Amino acid sequence: MSPTFFWPLRAFRPGRFQVAPRYWVVAGQATVSATSFLTNLFIARLCGLTTFGEYSAWQLVLLLLLAVQGAIITQPMQVVVGALPAARRPAYQQLLLAGQLIFSLLAVAGVLAGAHRLPQAATVLPAFLVLVAAAGGQDTLRKLLLADGKVQVALASDVLSAGGQLLVLLALALRSERATLAQVMWAVGLTTVPALLLSGRALGAWPSLRGWHRFGRRHWRQARWLLPTSLLQWGSANILLVFAGWAGSPAMLGVLRLAQTAMGVFNLGLQAVENYALPRLSQSFYHAPQLFAKQRAALVRKMLLAAVPVLALLALAAGPLVARFGPAGGNQYPGLLRWCCLLYVVILLVYPLRLTIRLQADSRHYFAGYVLSIVVSLLSVRWLTGHYQASGVVLGWLLAQLVLGGYWALALRRTAPAAVTR
Repeated sequence: MSPTFFWPLRAFRPGRFQVAPRYWVVAGQATVSATSFLTNLFIARLCGLTTFGEYSAWQLVLLLLLAVQGAIITQPMQVVVGALPAARRPAYQQLLLAGQLIFSLLAVAGVLAGAHRLPQAATVLPAFLVLVAAAGGQDTLRKLLLADGKVQVALASDVLSAGGQLLVLLALALRSERATLAQVMWAVGLTTVPALLLSGRALGAWPSLRGWHRFGRRHWRQARWLLPTSLLQWGSANILLVFAGWAGSPAMLGVLRLAQTAMGVFNLGLQAVENYALPRLSQSFYHAPQLFAKQRAALVRKMLLAAVPVLALLALAAGPLVARFGPAGGNQYPGLLRWCCLLYVVILLVYPLRLTIRLQADSRHYFAGYVLSIVVSLLSVRWLTGHYQASGVVLGWLLAQLVLGGYWALALRRTAPAAVTR
């Protein structure tokens, strides 16, 4: 292969640009999130709501596989690798790559075994299997690069994958005939391969199981509770979507995924705030409760002032926005966007409870709250979708947030005295 293929490694070599590493990481995350946002909009406009709904069904399977993969491979790695001496990290990386290879083979086998349950399996399955292997490998390699301090190469890999993906989708959009689901899947999967090669070359490690006895037990101690938690979080976000696709139609699933995509920027902001604020709030949580309360209140005020005006504008302009930017056949869904805006106002109001419950020494209430919210959502979703169609799923998410907030408020009332006195 020509050395010019790897020019991003030289362009983004460490030290060339004097920028703090956290900004490279944020840029990479923004690239991935923006590409996912644009890709979903592109496919909805390019293929229509029904095909986009079918694509979303496959995408939910991919997201589930990535959640499991993260819980058993990359999330434990992010804790373990920092405690290892530098001389042992290459062997640990090789073990993780071997684990990734084994997981990819099992994921492909699992999809093959259950593919008959998914729409258009015969035509889409080969492309989806390539997508599963490429996306899973790239996700692990990217996080290994970040853990290794090669943040600029990780960004270059993200840009390479994102740019290729959007260019291929643009080429499909310029054709006279409508793109098929299989063509879209091939485009998303194959454009990840160059980034996979770039990341693998930059990491410079090969899969090996030789470090299993040395690192396996330590890695598993971190992974054993992450897997059920990751499955719970995936279920909390997507179980109602699965129900909508099963009980409703691909078009309903497609419009709900579009609603999630449109509101994804708020999710990114909430996650960024949590990653930044939680370590700082933890310093005052046990030792200075009054200071903690002031800091938390100030943070929530800033979030509300930043987000509520934008959400109000989105709600007011929902009709024209859906008509202008939505896919064909989506003009009947401005109410869905308005319900999403209300949902995020409730999420913001529940957010101080979430921050506080995360800081508790015992995380059982965090886990139990999500279990309870999923149960309540599943019990109510059939009635909600029967009366309100796609908007009923958003109402189910809204109900889940109210249940979360109520349960966490009760739990904190019981645990607050103990937390303060610690």
